[in-house]
Amino acid sequence: MHTRRSLLVLPFALALAMGSTAQNTLKDGTTLVWDKVIAVGADSLRNDSVNVPAFSVPVHEASAKQVSALLKTVLPGTSFRKQGRLMKATGVTFAAAGSAPVDVLARVTQNKKQRLSTLSLAFLNSGTSTPVGNPALSPAVRDLGVQLNKAVVQQQVDAWTKKLGKAHGKAESAAKSRDKARKKLNKAQSQVEKNAKERSKLQNERAIMQREIDLYNEKWMLGQDPKDLKKLTKARSGITKNEARMAKLMANEAKAQRELSKTSSNLPDVQQEQDAKAAARNEVQRTVDALQRKLENIR
Repeated sequence: MHTRRSLLVLPFALALAMGSTAQNTLKDGTTLVWDKVIAVGADSLRNDSVNVPAFSVPVHEASAKQVSALLKTVLPGTSFRKQGRLMKATGVTFAAAGSAPVDVLARVTQNKKQRLSTLSLAFLNSGTSTPVGNPALSPAVRDLGVQLNKAVVQQQVDAWTKKLGKAHGKAESAAKSRDKARKKLNKAQSQVEKNAKERSKLQNERAIMQREIDLYNEKWMLGQDPKDLKKLTKARSGITKNEARMAKLMANEAKAQRELSKTSSNLPDVQQEQDAKAAARNEVQRTVDALQRKLENIR
């Protein structure tokens, strides 16, 4: 029974581990956590048909071209020249090698499958093929490895910080579009409410004028007084104007109702777009934060 339970639990644990790994890796293979090892290994480089001892150190998630370019930043003032498959710099001041300038041989090999490059360095007495013998070189090369790995991750941070700026701009633009849509909706609702009040006012005015017309018409029919006819004519003119205003109001009501329907139907899409852009920005922010923590953990 215990064996069967273990067999059932194993796939679940494996799925969790794979899910965790996927969450910590971007689509391009960039990892969001630092779980690598920077260890100095023994190597050799061939210099003028002579093999000389060298130190090797891994630079993770970096191409050979990238490492070669960054090498100039961690060894400032050093000028490497191509020498066959190697790079060579002469007259380099490297504290761990002693006070006298040395020649440095470098080779960078890339392992695409493992997503890393290996930097091999040999330190020679200036103008010779004699290696510098100094126990301080190994920890110094490791320090260079740390600097190079940090430089690689710093480039990752910089690239995603740039993406964050763009994502923030898109989110801000979407938020402005949402606010604009809400403003248009509120304006349309206010116009519909204003039209409703105006309609009620005109209807009340018409009811009053209709009673006046009925009254003056009755007086005119009974007394044939010219004054009553004048009042009747004026009242009829007033109701005609009222009808014209009502017709104009009805046109405005139809327009306002169309605008209200349009803005009401558009708002969910605008809100959804704003939510999507905000979520995308937050995801990029989380990536930047994770890469920053990754950078800080490189030691």
